[in-house]
Amino acid sequence: MNQLTVYKSKATIGKIFSIIPKEDIDMYKDHGFIIEAKLDQFLNGQPAYFLSKFLTSKRKMSMHLPEEEEVLIRSREYISEEYIHPTYEQFTIRDVKKADADELAKLYDGVFETYPSPLNNSDYIKFAMDHNVYFKVALYENKIVSAASADMNPINLNAEITDCATSTLHIGNGLIGRLIFELEKDLRQMKYKVLFSTARAISTGMNIVFAKHDYVYGGRLTTHCHICGQFENMNIWYKLL
Repeated sequence: MNQLTVYKSKATIGKIFSIIPKEDIDMYKDHGFIIEAKLDQFLNGQPAYFLSKFLTSKRKMSMHLPEEEEVLIRSREYISEEYIHPTYEQFTIRDVKKADADELAKLYDGVFETYPSPLNNSDYIKFAMDHNVYFKVALYENKIVSAASADMNPINLNAEITDCATSTLHIGNGLIGRLIFELEKDLRQMKYKVLFSTARAISTGMNIVFAKHDYVYGGRLTTHCHICGQFENMNIWYKLL
């Protein structure tokens, strides 16, 4: 990359975000971007930097920093623990099939008020499955009660662990952790170099899940995702395979 063009628009755009190699940092900084996170081996074995430019003062503001710092401190207490994955008799773990799309969309619709992608649309789920998104689910009495996915980048050999959701009645059974573990096993066999995820900075549970699974904290993206009805800060966690 040897040039950067920043377009102006009449629409209210609050933030511009880019993932770049180290050699492009100075050019982006010259245009007002700041570094929010770094992930090792993200670009086919080379590090990547997550940079943002804030176009409105509102998008720069973090309303819950003290609480989010407490979440991060608490999460890091779990890093040194040897996590033992639970075994289940009542839950079945398997890959998603396209025939599951309607049921999976209902799960996401019931868990999230808003989400960055339209996972409450079964056609979108089928589209994602055709474009390198790999879902795993947990079933209870033959009904999907938890799900997670890996959004795979076969060029740079990284994958985002995302779309994690569990129905209210089954929270607390460690299902997301088990689904992430199963995704990791498969992606390791596919020779992926690094996995990463963004967790709501205010969500104690999800941050602990990634810390337990030996993910490394890479930084925080300010007011980055519109999720659960508002823009929220997102912690970046990554794991080298």
